[in-house]
Order: sequence, then structure tokens, then C-alpha cells
Amino acid sequence: MVHAFRMSTLLVPLDTSDISGKVLAQAEKLGRQLGAGIALFHVVEPIATYVPVGTSMDAISTSPPLIDIEEQTGLAKSRLEKLAEPLRASGLEVTCEAVLGIAVEEIVEQAGLLAADYIVVGSHGHGALYHMFSGSVVTGVLKHSPCPVVVVPVRS
Repeated sequence: MVHAFRMSTLLVPLDTSDISGKVLAQAEKLGRQLGAGIALFHVVEPIATYVPVGTSMDAISTSPPLIDIEEQTGLAKSRLEKLAEPLRASGLEVTCEAVLGIAVEEIVEQAGLLAADYIVVGSHGHGALYHMFSGSVVTGVLKHSPCPVVVVPVRS
């Protein structure tokens, strides 16, 4: 019996910070070794803003207006497309997607939707105190991922 092989998929969530290039370089190397397609992914997280409206009626606004969300995800996808150009030119299959949501949840969901073989993420290398107060996307992805996670240690 002959088995058909499908191309492997690497999900590469990028925050488009200075470390993105290092993460992308490692994903490209792994993608070439595995003959894998690369799915670049960015999550635009809603920012809660405090809106004082009175002493007992303060409000928290959890998302920007819809036009801002569409603009932010569009800009993020454009940045991913620019990062994808040299990879595509060198023969790799690359897709790009940007969504609004909570990073860990969206990354894990996208990994499932793509049936990703690996998630390749970068670690900013913040200390324990930072993670105690802010949490870590990498830690959340490691806890909930449906596939192996490759963590690229980078210092900004």
C-alpha cells in the first residue's frame, strides 16, 4: 500500500517586533529541512482603555472602533506579506493571516485549523517577575498547543 505524504505546515506567529527576523530565519531553516509550508500569523490584541465617566460609573472600553480593527489587521497582514516575499521568491510556500483576538487562544486555534505540524515562536527572554505579572504568550502556547512548539530564544 502506498501512502500519500502531505506537506508539513509550520505556524509562525510573529509580533512584528525586532525579534521577528530571527524567528523567521529559524522557521525558514526548519521549513527547508522538512519541506514544509510556512503560515505567518499575527494577532492584533484588543487594548482595554479606561474611560472615566463619573465617580461610580467608570467604564472600560475593550476594543477600538471597527474601522481601527480592520485597519490594524490589514496593516499587520501587509507587514507579514513583505516578510513572506523573499521566502516565496526562494521557493517556499508561504501564507499570511492577521486576526483580532487574544494571542494564545488565536495561535492555538489557528494551529488546529491548519493541522500544523509545529508552531515556531520567539521568546523575548523577559525575566520571571515580568511573566508573573503579564504572563507569557509562549508559556500559554506551550500549555495548550495541539502540536510540538519550537521556541527560538532571542534577545531584543
